[in-house]
Amino acid sequence: MSSTLVENIIQAIRDEIRNGYLVAGQRLVVAELSKKYDVSFGPVREAIRRLAGEGYLEFVPHKGASVKGFGEKEVREYFALREALEGYVAKLAAENIHRSDYREQMLAMQKVLNEQMLSSVIETSIEVRQQFHDVMYVIAGNDLVKEAAQRYTFPLQRSAFSRQAGKERIKASLHEHNEIIDAILAGNGVQAERLMRSHLRNRAQAYLEMMDELQQSGDNVA
Repeated sequence: MSSTLVENIIQAIRDEIRNGYLVAGQRLVVAELSKKYDVSFGPVREAIRRLAGEGYLEFVPHKGASVKGFGEKEVREYFALREALEGYVAKLAAENIHRSDYREQMLAMQKVLNEQMLSSVIETSIEVRQQFHDVMYVIAGNDLVKEAAQRYTFPLQRSAFSRQAGKERIKASLHEHNEIIDAILAGNGVQAERLMRSHLRNRAQAYLEMMDELQQSGDNVA
């Protein structure tokens, strides 16, 4: 069995969960996924097993694997872990910003963020924020931290969250991103880490508030 093939399936399913195409409670049927990705059952089963280990899926007796839902405790734990990991990534990026062409890369990323993050197309806003994190990981230069951060990124449905968050929260998030970038460009690792941690705490609180509002209305996103 090709490890690359399994990794590709894992990433595809992760992306579908994060972007809201697979929702909490939805079953993952091996035969259907095998047909969808044009692979045998073996790699799909392995991908499902590993995603369950990462917390994206859960096994229900007599039903098989389904997308895991999250309560307040899980949300707080995931964001606390992200805060530690990505705070450290921001610190490393600030410490490395003077190397190579990293400063130019970050300035270019800041320009794209300010041009596109407030886009009315939710997927565009999501994508540009992901690009920022990708650039930050590159500049940080620690592959192990990058792998851990990507593995334990909270698997919330980002498109659903972004639609519910509203423009004011997105504007606030853009301001927070700019503050983080300015600290990185200044080479201030302590400030970059502090601002990233604050940003993720704000995001966790916004998500929890949204969960509460949707539960009161009878809807759900996680």
